[in-house]
Amino acid sequence: MTFKEGTLPPVRIFWSLTMYDAKSQLLVDNPIHRYLLNSTMLDQFKRGNDGSLTLYIQARTPGAELEANWLPAPSGPFFVVMRLYGPEKSALEGRWSPPKLVRQE
Repeated sequence: MTFKEGTLPPVRIFWSLTMYDAKSQLLVDNPIHRYLLNSTMLDQFKRGNDGSLTLYIQARTPGAELEANWLPAPSGPFFVVMRLYGPEKSALEGRWSPPKLVRQE
């Protein structure tokens, strides 16, 4: 999931992206004990040279240098929930939407 520079969720408070196992509907147990990524973590994320932010939503680590951007997923079916706390007008009116998840092989 890649946010181009300047396209992060428009919120007054914060946003979060939480991973759930599709079968159990519970948080996904994982080796780094991370269950969500959120805007309070922005200073920890690695950005692209163009200012973009890519979040890696996958079972395997994207590598030590990108692990700050990693939301561990199970190897089977899962779902991700994005929550906007204090959404700005552009989100409420549907003028903003999150980037699509892009499957990588």
